[in-house]
Amino acid sequence: MDNNMKPKLVTKWGVIIDLTLTVTFYFWMATILKKHVPWVEAGETTVWAGALLASACLSGVLWMALSLFRVTLADQMLPKDISDKQGR
Repeated sequence: MDNNMKPKLVTKWGVIIDLTLTVTFYFWMATILKKHVPWVEAGETTVWAGALLASACLSGVLWMALSLFRVTLADQMLPKDISDKQGR
């Protein structure tokens, strides 16, 4: 099977779903992390900034995990032929 004949591992809809889940997770984690920021004396803006920065790191990890899962799942679902199993 040529590389040109293989279906794409990353699709437009997959990216849209991953992006939607990541943005939702970002704002949800920001509200959760707001309670755990230790800079209460600095003001509400600083607390939100700390929560948003921490949420950005966690959301980046989620984006990578979703992307890797989607690519791995798509690759596992591809039909394998005999030449792939023999290492040719």
